[in-house]
Amino acid sequence: MTGDNARSPHVPGFDDLADGTVGGLIAARAAAHPDRTALVFHDTELTYGALDAAVTEVARGLVALGGTPGSSVGIFLPNRPEYLLTWLGAARAGLVEVPVNTAYKGSFLDHALRSTDVRVLVTEAALLELVAELPEPPETLKTVVLLDDAAPRRAPRGVDVRTWRELLAAGGPETGLPHVAPDHPAAIMLTSGTTGRSKGVVQPHLMALVGGRECARQMGTTPEDRLYTCLPLFHGAAQINISLHCFYAGATLVLGRRFSASGFWDEVRTHRVTQFNALGSILPMLLAQPPSDRDRDHYVTKLFAAPAPPQVLHPFEERFGVHIVEGYGLTEIKNVLYNPLHARKIGSIGLPTESSILEIHDESGHRAAPGQAGEIVYRPRLPHIMFSGYHRNPAATLATMRDLWWHTGDLGYTDEDGYFYFIDRKKDALRRRGENISSHEVESVLLAHPGVVAAAAVAAPSELGEDEVLAVLQLEPGQRLDFEELFAHCDRSMPHFMVPRYYRVLDELPTTPTGKVRKSDLRLQGATDAWDSYAAGLKPTRHA
Repeated sequence: MTGDNARSPHVPGFDDLADGTVGGLIAARAAAHPDRTALVFHDTELTYGALDAAVTEVARGLVALGGTPGSSVGIFLPNRPEYLLTWLGAARAGLVEVPVNTAYKGSFLDHALRSTDVRVLVTEAALLELVAELPEPPETLKTVVLLDDAAPRRAPRGVDVRTWRELLAAGGPETGLPHVAPDHPAAIMLTSGTTGRSKGVVQPHLMALVGGRECARQMGTTPEDRLYTCLPLFHGAAQINISLHCFYAGATLVLGRRFSASGFWDEVRTHRVTQFNALGSILPMLLAQPPSDRDRDHYVTKLFAAPAPPQVLHPFEERFGVHIVEGYGLTEIKNVLYNPLHARKIGSIGLPTESSILEIHDESGHRAAPGQAGEIVYRPRLPHIMFSGYHRNPAATLATMRDLWWHTGDLGYTDEDGYFYFIDRKKDALRRRGENISSHEVESVLLAHPGVVAAAAVAAPSELGEDEVLAVLQLEPGQRLDFEELFAHCDRSMPHFMVPRYYRVLDELPTTPTGKVRKSDLRLQGATDAWDSYAAGLKPTRHA
């Protein structure tokens, strides 16, 4: 491996991505295979030809309602076909999609709409109530498109409310659509906001398409595959890593409303799904379901998951007969690492994709040697395949760029073969008794304990003036925890300086609307009322 992660002299362009735009890709697939099934949602099916026609209808409607190139269209919806049609229609009309998390309300919702300059908002009656509760609607918001035909009980003051039917009827063949280019913005994706207000990540069309193409190639996806996601469409994992991945391959997208651990495999069987993606605690929650003689009665062969630590990956693959692919990416740069299908190293986050250059840098900005920890940094091989910047926040954009590299804020290392390994977020790394501790590694051990479905390790103040480790856990429904047994499990499985002193169980870990644990909230809560292993007379064992 060289400093440029060179495995091939070929630097890919976008000749296989139609005109390099999201709308162009759908049109190309419809022209080639108009009768192939593109989308399945419960009893609804759309062919590529029907999908393309519907996307054009929505695009013309948005333009007729006053959408101008570059203006923002907010989508405040749960998973349903209209979400996809609005997203793809906005892309074809040269508008910018703003996915708004359905968990947002109050100041979170106000910030999401106001900071991204949303002009048109597509939503449903129950969610419009949350918009109407804002003290003042954003100045840029002019039109709401409501999927319900009935008039809403409440609507934001001074905002024109239309129905979905009216949107579709607003445009016609005479409604012109603008030229859209690969470098034009396709979306403003909001970051999770774990350390402050969410930032708007401006993603060009080509970035989304290359992300979908590389996922398809890494997963070996063919037109015969049926890809399932129940992850929310406001998240890049569902939009790029499944939807655009699927459309690039000309495969079939099966869209679920939401995740249900008890109903998951039945839905997957019904729709003959061959691939799906999983984030967060989905795999542990599926493993926690009672074993069944139907555990391998399905068509799934592969899935993408992040994270999938060995103690989850091995039992999951053995029980369900699937192959798990891990990888690494961020909203600003898409997925840039994948563990190869045929040369996998379990525990690694993989090798760089063909359009990506990654290195590990030490604190001085020098390239770290194999095995040496440092920050993961990134460069693209092509223009317009990473974010264009944070929306109206150039200072934040510049803060991530140093020495001609984009800095991820994540710690990792490489091995002698160039495989990358994730250690932790820099801000989440712990230091105790003079030792650096990876919260990621502590959490992996906690998740290996029976009954634990989610875990977070954070720093808690100590009476000695140095941080202690606090483990915050979520258990399977109805499960009870023996803290002394868990402490013994940790003591057997990790060095003494990593073993958490404090333990707390919550019904549910606090998360951002994109599903990441809000560790800042857990740190603020501290160790008050937590079970204290020292008070119980237990200390970690110092092994020789």
